[in-house]
Amino acid sequence: MTRVLLLAVLAAPALGFGQEYPDTAPPTPIPTTAPAASQAGAAAEAPPAGRAPETLLAEIDAAYKLRDAPGAMDAMGAKLEDAGKRWPGDYEVLWRLARHNFWLADDPSLDKKEKSRIGKVAWGYGDRATAASPTRVEGWNFAASGMGNYALGIGIFSALRQGIEGKFKERLSRAEAIEPGYESGAIQTAWGRFWYELPWPKYSAKKCRKALEEALARNPDNVRAHVYLADLEEKEDEPARARAQLEKAIANPPGRYDAPEERRWQEVARRKLATP
Repeated sequence: MTRVLLLAVLAAPALGFGQEYPDTAPPTPIPTTAPAASQAGAAAEAPPAGRAPETLLAEIDAAYKLRDAPGAMDAMGAKLEDAGKRWPGDYEVLWRLARHNFWLADDPSLDKKEKSRIGKVAWGYGDRATAASPTRVEGWNFAASGMGNYALGIGIFSALRQGIEGKFKERLSRAEAIEPGYESGAIQTAWGRFWYELPWPKYSAKKCRKALEEALARNPDNVRAHVYLADLEEKEDEPARARAQLEKAIANPPGRYDAPEERRWQEVARRKLATP
């Protein structure tokens, strides 16, 4: 799906859990706006804003299912960037831009500065999507997810001082009210991590466990939820139970609900199991 969410959760889904990963060169995030020097030219070339064609959206969604393949994010990002210029107010484009940048920001190999920077881009696209269509779940979900990664990058106490907690709660609550089962329990997984990441006295093992167990009730194969629950058990001084959750996380081959997500978090689980 380092840690995510003050708010990892704050992320809606994705944190790294204090593990060390090799440096990688992630795809470039898609900026919220075009560079100032090229905005006028881009505006002159772009056709009138309307709706992106369904064929293009279908291509982007098909590519997203293979997003951890070499070069896949760069190719998909180029299409999304072009779509964002051609149809700047289209909800279907905006929430996919938020999703794209969230996946980049959610990479456990990123340092905090990059996580925060790209997370803010995802957050911005998510908020633009909710403005375009406030009754749809995707914009609220990925706005919260991007915000979570932004918060992780700047640190929990800095995020609290910026009022991120309330903003995150608002967005994730709106997503849950619209579609509580969205993305195989991702919303409940995010809530669980939220209560885990908050500092005392806001930290709540009880609320964290309840949310993660609800996520697993919706999707027993939710790898990220198993990893987050393992972190909770470790924090609560239950190492045997933590290990059991990590073993559940890697028990099944990827492809049961979202192969790239499963592969990413199974790798996190394996690294944790290999750590003495």
